[in-house]
Amino acid sequence: MTAHLPSVRRWIEFSLRALDENAERVRSTARVADLRADAYGHGLALVAECLDRHGFEAFVVSPGEDPGDVRTPVVTSADPYGMTGPELFGAAAGWRPVLRVGAEILAVKAVAAGEGVSYGHTWIAPHDTTLALVGAGYAHGVVRRASNTAPVLVGGAPRTIVGVISMDQLTVHLDGAAVSEGDDAVFFGDPDRGEPTLAKWQEATGIRALAITSRLSAGFARSVA
Repeated sequence: MTAHLPSVRRWIEFSLRALDENAERVRSTARVADLRADAYGHGLALVAECLDRHGFEAFVVSPGEDPGDVRTPVVTSADPYGMTGPELFGAAAGWRPVLRVGAEILAVKAVAAGEGVSYGHTWIAPHDTTLALVGAGYAHGVVRRASNTAPVLVGGAPRTIVGVISMDQLTVHLDGAAVSEGDDAVFFGDPDRGEPTLAKWQEATGIRALAITSRLSAGFARSVA
């Protein structure tokens, strides 16, 4: 399956409200906000500006990173005890997700039983079915371990990435889900919308949730909700 478009819609939606709610909740147990690796791909300046009003004792950042003009003291190391973890970013079960991440469906194709998908045919169609080609791949930071395992929401239905993720595309087994070219595939986001969670991607890939978000590239257009 191939598709060529002049531009492909890839998006990240950042929820300031979710970050605020998580910060208020986590402050009962955490004094220091861990904002290393560009706030684990969430955007250091944006996150620091939001958290500056929550009374953390310090922000921990990676060497050379600058959170901008904030009142909260900025350090490059701290005692892990009392420092926030995935909860702040909603990367742990039971916390509000800060990011929703998705991309455009480029093509929908019928395949016959026994037909293989992507490099090495690591996935074989078990019956006559349909696939969706989605315009994001490892060049945009989608972890390759999501191949043949990670969930995606398409057409209002949870489905699975199949075949090996390529540089700029991945394939989803629709298995009856009704979608069209131009629809969105949501990789992870808000479970209240039926979207897979980042925690589910961690479970599926064996990669820490915040390592998954840290890899998301500028190939995704970002917006703040």
